Amino acid sequence: MVTQKERPVGKRVCVPADDLVTVAEAAKYLGVARKKVYELVEWGEIEGIKLGRSLRIKWKSLDRFNASGKLT
Repeated sequence: MVTQKERPVGKRVCVPADDLVTVAEAAKYLGVARKKVYELVEWGEIEGIKLGRSLRIKWKSLDRFNASGKLT
């Protein structure tokens, strides 16, 4: 489902840069190692977007995961 902020561009979806954080920022926010953030993206627990060779994490997805209490 595409939200109002996300706009399809061809086969890709554009997300405003303000809604994305780096893996390091996500790790600091969750209080885990960067490797764990990569694993959470791989497992589908949080949403990540590849920008070239970099991975960015959707802030809403990160916030939703943190609120779920799965990391205790």
